[in-house]
Amino acid sequence: MMNLDTHNFLFDWTSGDPGRTMMAEYVAGALVSLVGIAVAAFYWLGGVSTLFDVALQIYLRLFWDKNGCYCDIKVLTFLMKWQFARHPLTRSVVMTWRQFRAGATKRIVNLGDYKFMYLEQGEASAERPTVLLLHGFTSGKEEWSEVMRLLRPHCHVIAVDMPGHGETTRNPRGDHSVTGTVARIRQFVDAIGLQKHGYHLVGSSWGGHVAGVYSSKYPDNLHSVSLMCPSGLEPKKVTRYVRALMEGRNYLLPADSSEFQEFLGCVFYRQPPLPRWALAIGLHDRVPHYPFFETVFEQLMDTEQRFLLQKSLSDIEVPALALWGKHDQVLCSSGLDILCDEIPSCEGHYLDECGHTIAIEQAAAAGNHIKNHVLKHHRSAVDNIR
Repeated sequence: MMNLDTHNFLFDWTSGDPGRTMMAEYVAGALVSLVGIAVAAFYWLGGVSTLFDVALQIYLRLFWDKNGCYCDIKVLTFLMKWQFARHPLTRSVVMTWRQFRAGATKRIVNLGDYKFMYLEQGEASAERPTVLLLHGFTSGKEEWSEVMRLLRPHCHVIAVDMPGHGETTRNPRGDHSVTGTVARIRQFVDAIGLQKHGYHLVGSSWGGHVAGVYSSKYPDNLHSVSLMCPSGLEPKKVTRYVRALMEGRNYLLPADSSEFQEFLGCVFYRQPPLPRWALAIGLHDRVPHYPFFETVFEQLMDTEQRFLLQKSLSDIEVPALALWGKHDQVLCSSGLDILCDEIPSCEGHYLDECGHTIAIEQAAAAGNHIKNHVLKHHRSAVDNIR
C-alpha cells in the first residue's frame, strides 16, 4: 500500500516555504475536519455506521504522525461530540437533509394566530392521489422523509407538524387532547384545500389515533385511512413501555443519554448504534420542550381520551389499512387484530423485524403497502365520481 507523506507533499507543493506549508496543513486539516463533521451527520441521518469511523481513520492517517497532529484532532472531536451537537445550525442541517431526501418543499399556513408548518411534494390533481401524513408523539414531519421519497412517483404527499410539535405553533394552554387535535387537523385540511380532489390519511402511533378518530368524524372526500401501530386501543398485553409507565418512567421523554438509549431500545427492533454526540443532538432538541409534552401527555391519558380510537372503530366507513411491527414494545401488536375485527373494511399486515417506528425501520415495506392501498382506493373513488 502506498504510504502518503502529507507533510512532504504539502512542503513540495508550497515551494518549500515553511510558513506557507504550515498554513496549508492547517487549511487542509480544517477542510478534513468539516468533511468529518458532515460525514458524522450523514451517519446519524442515514444509519451508515462505517462512514464516521472511515472519516476519522482518513483524518488520522493524513494528519497524525509521531511528531503530533498538524491540525489538532481534539478540536475535531470536541466540535463533533459537544459544540456541534449543541449548535442551532445542527437541527437546520438535519431537517434540510431529510427534506431533501423526501424531495419536498417546506410550506406554512397561518390560521389567525396559529401556524402550521408542513412538507409538500408534488401537486394535487384528480388523477394524482393526495396523501396526508400524521406523525407520532414528540416526533415531527421529518419522520416521514423515507416514506415520502417512496411515494413521490405516485402521489401528492403532505407531512404536517402536528399541533404543538416541530415548527407548528406550540401553545401550552391549548387543547391537545385527541378531540382537540382532530379539530385542528380539520382546520388544516380546510385551509390548504385538500377536499377539492379528495385525500387519503395516514397516521402513526399518536398520529394514527388522531387519524382514526378523524376518519370516523369527517369521512367526506376522505378516500381511505392507514393506521400504523396507533395508540387509543385497549391492550391485551402489558408492553415494555406500559410497564415502565406503571413504574413512573416515560421512555418517550428521556432526560439523559442513558435514558435515550433505553428509549431507542424500546421503540426500535434493532437499536441504532448512535454515538454519544448524536444522542446529545437529540436530547438538546427535545428536553427544553418536556414541560409542554408532559402537559400534552396528561391530556392524552385522560379517561375520556385514552381509548377514543377504540370507541370510534365501528364508525370508520372509509377503506382502512392497518400496519403493525411484530416486535412493537410500545403498543401491543394485538391491536392489529382489533382494527381488522372492528373496522368494517380493513386490511391488515404485520411487519417482520420491526418495532414501533415503522416509518423509519420498515419505510420501504410501509411505503409499498400505503402506495398500493392508496392507488387502489383512489381509482375506486375516481370511478365512483365519474
